[in-house]
Amino acid sequence: MYIGKVSQLTGATRKAILHYEEIGLLRHVKRSGSYRVYDQNHIVVISLIKHAQSLGIKLAELTPLIVAKEAQQSFPLDLANDLITSKRDQIKTEQQTLKAKDSGLKSLQAELQKVFSGT
Repeated sequence: MYIGKVSQLTGATRKAILHYEEIGLLRHVKRSGSYRVYDQNHIVVISLIKHAQSLGIKLAELTPLIVAKEAQQSFPLDLANDLITSKRDQIKTEQQTLKAKDSGLKSLQAELQKVFSGT
C-alpha cells in the first residue's frame, strides 16, 4: 500500500513515515517506480513507534531495537523490556521529584499564609 493509506491507517503523517524510514526504523520498503510500497509489517512497526512515542520513548531509543531485530532476525524482546523498565524507573524518579516539589509548595503556601494572614 502507498504512503497515504499507511498514514490514514496509523495516524502518522507522511513526513513522520519518511523520517522513520530515513533514520532506519522502517526497513525494506519496496518501490514501484518512484512510489514506496508498504506492507502490513510496516503498519505494525509504525503503530508501535507511535505508541512508544506517546509513552515518552524517543526515536533514538528505538533504533537499537530495530538494529538488533535485523541482526537476530527476530524481535529483541529482552532489549525492549530493558528499555521499558528503564523508562518506568525514570518515571518513578520523576514522580518522587514532583511529589517533593508539591510538598515544598504546600509548605511554602502554609508559611505565606501564616506570615501574611495576620494570624
